[in-house]
Amino acid sequence: MSSGVGWSRSRRWLLETCPRRFVLTYPGSKGEGGAAVDPPPRLRLKRLIDGVRKDLFEDRSEGHAWSSRLHRVVLEQRMDAAGSSLELDPVARRREARHEVRRIGLLLRHPWLAYHLPVGVACHAPHALRSVEDDGGRLWAAPNLVMGGASPRAVLLRQGRGRGAVEDLEAALSLRWAAYGWPTGLDRTVTVMRWFGGAWIHRMVFVTPDLESAAESLLDHDRRAMAALRRRWSRHGLVSLPLAASHVHCRQCPFEASCPGVDPPSGLAQARLAPSKRS
Repeated sequence: MSSGVGWSRSRRWLLETCPRRFVLTYPGSKGEGGAAVDPPPRLRLKRLIDGVRKDLFEDRSEGHAWSSRLHRVVLEQRMDAAGSSLELDPVARRREARHEVRRIGLLLRHPWLAYHLPVGVACHAPHALRSVEDDGGRLWAAPNLVMGGASPRAVLLRQGRGRGAVEDLEAALSLRWAAYGWPTGLDRTVTVMRWFGGAWIHRMVFVTPDLESAAESLLDHDRRAMAALRRRWSRHGLVSLPLAASHVHCRQCPFEASCPGVDPPSGLAQARLAPSKRS
């Protein structure tokens, strides 16, 4: 699954590879399992970009055409307002803004999206870091976009190499998330737009009854595991949480600097040799 922060699929990948990183990324409300934790710079940047994307899609649904210049100005202004919390100099902020504007420009010009999501079509951009209450517990997966119209549809925006089975399961989870808060019935075909190699690759996933059953099993597993993790965090603190079992998942991890089990440059090997810090 994609290791980029904010792109976790269902949260199970993050929960299983590094529960401590999961708690830092999704701290929940204060008092729910421990004190709130300030997000690291890379996660702050990801959330800032997500916020700008949300405003973009809302403006587009209200009839405002997209402007690359305006989008870049808004990004740079919000990065400037964030100040030193992003730990980016002016050159790096402009580079990040330029790359994001290019991604969005190619996305909006993509034939499928341009046809199904023209200016003025109703859409909703749910926040992927918030859960939705469900009768059986919280749902921990969210689509990046829910398009309105005659047949409302969930849309996932992803990056990096994809794995079909994983994408299919995430599509079922995202459809469940979107259907819970959407007033009308949703199209069971979920759209996946993947950013890879400087372009958007389009894929359609039809959510079958078997996929729905697998998604339910995954949600039940996640609810139990998350509850156990919250109890452990509440009783023993962040230091007691397990670390990733493989150093592959620690590459470019934004929490590496504050991780209690990693002491550069030999910290990864020490973390793997420390069974008391893993579950």
